[in-house]
Amino acid sequence: MFLKETLPCGTKVRTMTKKKPKPQKTTFNPITYLKTGNARKLPVFECLLPKDWEEIKKFPVIFSRKHVNGNVTFISVLVDLLCTGVKDVLFFVNEPESLYREILDTYREELMLDFEPVSYELIHNVIFESVAFADEYGIAPHEDFRYAEMILNEDSDDFPRIEVPLGEGGKAQLYLNFDDERAPYFERQILKYGEAGSYEIIRNDFDPFLDEDDFDEEDMEDKYSEPCFTWDEWDWKEFYEEGNFVKLTNEIVIYTLTRLPEYSYDEMIEEPMFAPFLEIFHTDEPTSKYSFTKEEQKYMAEVYERLEFSDLEFDEADPELLKMIETGIKKYPKNRILHQYKWEYFQRSGDLPQSLEVALEMKAKFPDYLFGLSCHAQTLIEMGEVDSIPEAMNDFTKIQDFLPEREKFHITELQSFYSPWIYYYAKTGQLRAASFLFDLLEDHFVLISFPLHPLVETALAEAALKVVEPFYKKVKAGEVSIEEFLDLMMGED
Repeated sequence: MFLKETLPCGTKVRTMTKKKPKPQKTTFNPITYLKTGNARKLPVFECLLPKDWEEIKKFPVIFSRKHVNGNVTFISVLVDLLCTGVKDVLFFVNEPESLYREILDTYREELMLDFEPVSYELIHNVIFESVAFADEYGIAPHEDFRYAEMILNEDSDDFPRIEVPLGEGGKAQLYLNFDDERAPYFERQILKYGEAGSYEIIRNDFDPFLDEDDFDEEDMEDKYSEPCFTWDEWDWKEFYEEGNFVKLTNEIVIYTLTRLPEYSYDEMIEEPMFAPFLEIFHTDEPTSKYSFTKEEQKYMAEVYERLEFSDLEFDEADPELLKMIETGIKKYPKNRILHQYKWEYFQRSGDLPQSLEVALEMKAKFPDYLFGLSCHAQTLIEMGEVDSIPEAMNDFTKIQDFLPEREKFHITELQSFYSPWIYYYAKTGQLRAASFLFDLLEDHFVLISFPLHPLVETALAEAALKVVEPFYKKVKAGEVSIEEFLDLMMGED
């Protein structure tokens, strides 16, 4: 969905409950949720360590937080106190407690680990002290540790320290396993940064600990394949040589479009038509000038948490939630966020006429509220009312024209304002304009955290395919050499 204003309650995300969804709904993105910082606000549920962790030295650390809906967000961090620190990370966001228990049972049964509850201070020190120890040898934690950190408390200088046994006999013990893809990296780093006599290298043929590949869970939606815009030369070469250009993903279609000369962002920004769009700055810091009382913030947070993990998309109405929102609006009539929550309630329930009514009411009460425009536009998009989108956006095509007193905008504001226009331009044959706005959002680092609504992405991809498909037919026919193809995909923007 188009995103709401960044305020104490954070940014709206979707539930991961495994039911058959209705079409045309936003997909929950756990990464986006973690980046809002809201996971850290959840109460701690359990902190678990194996009973003999000080002896075995390499073990999973389990940490979980509980949502108001009973689900849990949790991590399993494979810690190596001997040398490499955080070797592996599994993270799960807003999952049923049954999945959490299932993973614990897997550890108990297959690894014969007996967990016991410990203090948060202990697991925090175990994790971060192992990371610091590994860093002495130039070894970085597993790449997904960045997401685990969004669930753990921040590691600040004043956090209480507990001594953790590191290494063995005063030395780091690097165990290299033949099937560990990071083994060459570990060895290279310790040889480069480790002082002579401060470590030992032991080559091992067996690693008894599970990693993420041992969990064949269909529910694991927090692991994504690398997007094509991160592909290197070898990835594109393999793609070219496979020659499977029939069923291209939306992502590849859109990326290819932006690489074609006619749709070059660097060229379009020089055109008088597009140059004015560049006269803005982005920020990920709150930009709202509206303040709320502590009581009001608490109420908003309660509504947000209730709305965040509701099952409105699955025909599970929640009259108590709606009453809670409406009660808040009566108590805080100037609170535009609560009005947006009411719009979202109906939008996610599939009651588009009612959500349209709320959007129009929101625009009338708060004419300077950017998200009122985007809510109106999103409802029209889901209703298929393409031609009405400019009117929904008050005919403002540039965000600085709607808010002329500002030159800096939050990335969610940019996403919310320009997404409807991307959809409109894609649907009305103005592909260069749609492509330009897509690249504009990329240029302001918007889509990294807040991707396009699926309907907007699909509209852009469908329009782009009419241009991209003929290009790939030439590639398939050998009219575009591999050198030319790689130069196009890998050349400087």
